[in-house]
Amino acid sequence: MIERSRTQPYAQFVLAAASLIVVLILGTIDSERVTPLLLAGFGVIVLSTAAMTAIWLVQPTRRTVWLAAVPLIQIVACVPLRDAAVEALPSSSMLIIFPLGWLAFAFPPAAVTAGVLLTALGPLVQILGSGGFRGIGDVMAVAALPILSALVAVTVALISRDLARMRARMQSVSDDLDQALRLSDRDTAMLRATLDATDNAVAVFDRDGRPILLNAVAAEISGRSGIDEVDRDGFASLIWRADPSMSSEATAADFVERVRSGDFAAPRTVEFGGDPRRVMQVIVRPVVAGGDEVGIVIVGQDVTDLVSAVEVRDRFLSTVGHEFRTPLTVILGHTDIALMHGSAEAERWEAVERSAERLLRLVERLIAAGQTTRDVEARSGASHVGPVVKHAVTEVAGRAKERGIGIRIGTMPERAARIAVRDLASILEELLRNAVEFTPVGGPDVVVSAQEDGRDIVVTIADQGIGLTEQERVLAFERFYRAPYAHDAAIPGTGIGLSNAASLADAYGASVTLEPNGARGTVAVLRLPS
Repeated sequence: MIERSRTQPYAQFVLAAASLIVVLILGTIDSERVTPLLLAGFGVIVLSTAAMTAIWLVQPTRRTVWLAAVPLIQIVACVPLRDAAVEALPSSSMLIIFPLGWLAFAFPPAAVTAGVLLTALGPLVQILGSGGFRGIGDVMAVAALPILSALVAVTVALISRDLARMRARMQSVSDDLDQALRLSDRDTAMLRATLDATDNAVAVFDRDGRPILLNAVAAEISGRSGIDEVDRDGFASLIWRADPSMSSEATAADFVERVRSGDFAAPRTVEFGGDPRRVMQVIVRPVVAGGDEVGIVIVGQDVTDLVSAVEVRDRFLSTVGHEFRTPLTVILGHTDIALMHGSAEAERWEAVERSAERLLRLVERLIAAGQTTRDVEARSGASHVGPVVKHAVTEVAGRAKERGIGIRIGTMPERAARIAVRDLASILEELLRNAVEFTPVGGPDVVVSAQEDGRDIVVTIADQGIGLTEQERVLAFERFYRAPYAHDAAIPGTGIGLSNAASLADAYGASVTLEPNGARGTVAVLRLPS
């Protein structure tokens, strides 16, 4: 039941206005019909309307069934108005629709039934006033109005029930929406606090590139970038304009299209700003919901300090390496002279020479570790893989012989690879040296082979050594990383050889990976562009 509809006075206002119109019309066309009884009925309607207005101001919400007495009284009050006006104004008999409709809409069936029965008073009074019942026609005249009133009441009651169910559903939906809104506000606040607490820059944009969410770091970077119209492009503009792979004529639409194609899925480093310089490693990916792309998200990590530290380290390694190489070259020169003249201390000079050569190789690795990718990018050239492989095997053959390990060379392609001979030799020597060192003394041969794979040349160096775990294969390319076995077996090395090899390969668009070779051993795979 709709409690509020019981206390509203709208039906009474309409009834009072309609009754006033009837009284005024009767007074105009036939003042004799305005009898005291009619005025009494009109007065009851006006007073009940005033009473309902007062009740409406109080707004009671419980135990309001007793208010059904008001429309029942009004139905009775309509009888003298109908009796006086029905001949001049037949439509006056419709006045009972207002209190009857209110009963049917807001009160229980018992009150509605009482109201329907009371509607018979009008025709009953009229028939009794004209001499009583004269036949079945008079009976039907009295019964017709209650029957029609009952049909109207049933219709209104059904509408009331449907409205009540609809209101209940709407209230339930409204409650669910309020709850969802509260949860959304809570989740948004938690997400905002979490994003603002991170040191990474996070920015979300819709599919048209308009910013939806920027955390504090992204907003701060956008403000410092010096790019105009930050509100329009902001952090996204900063990223795509600073990325070296984007042309100077590129637009935001070009950037979004490349994001959709997956070009920015892998982490990449972008640099912007002159003083102070800022370097970020960013990942840009599309946001998909329900199978539809709804926007893009950019996550950036400020690596300025890390890059600066790496540059300092590389300069240090390069400087120290060059400082060490000069005296070592002098030492090797004097040992060569001593050995050429047949010195009596030949064995000692040979030991000095071996140690100096070993130290020189270490210095060369330090210098290579100090080279940046930009240093290597300036080089160019082409190499026939077969001859370079043979040279690399010759360089490592001495150490392999000491450990009782053979090196076999398989088939080699005729095609040349796009890489300088010097750098290809350095990569192959490092991979061969690792294969020899991590194969037990007197172990199986190391096998070097190469083959064409589409437009690439793939060189493999396979050993049957101790092998590496999956984690060790990933960490092997980290600078200064050494596997636990290398420490336990006292294998000489600094942990920078594989890192140098991978950096050299990457500078030419090549790649170096480590894969398991059966149950034991490792396969180093060098993929070269041709």
